[in-house]
Amino acid sequence: MRYYIERNFPSLFDFDNFFNDFFESNTDRFPPVDVYENDGSYVIEAEVPGYDENAIKIYCKNKVLTISSEAVEKKREHGFITEEIALPSFTRSFQLPEDANEDEVNASSANGILTITISKKAKVEPKRIEVKIN
Repeated sequence: MRYYIERNFPSLFDFDNFFNDFFESNTDRFPPVDVYENDGSYVIEAEVPGYDENAIKIYCKNKVLTISSEAVEKKREHGFITEEIALPSFTRSFQLPEDANEDEVNASSANGILTITISKKAKVEPKRIEVKIN
């Protein structure tokens, strides 16, 4: 995940992120997310209020996790005086760290928050080989 790389390699002048943030539109950042890790997993929480869980698609391939949805059209039986609520289409992708286990990804949704949990691979300790002297 992008934050993982930045955390390990901090920079006083992070020009790439400055220009990405400057030229990126707000729709590119939708839905807003929180990303954190704990001892056994990485967690992505995304705000998706109003989206049906069947409308949200989550894919994980080649260490890239992608969340997407098509725009959701409101079905109303009457005309609008003001219409400000929209559920646009979106796509967000996250580069996963090497120790993320793509085979163990779980997702749940409650109160408009989509929670995706990606398990970490068990750390493989090097096997010590005993040297036999004849």
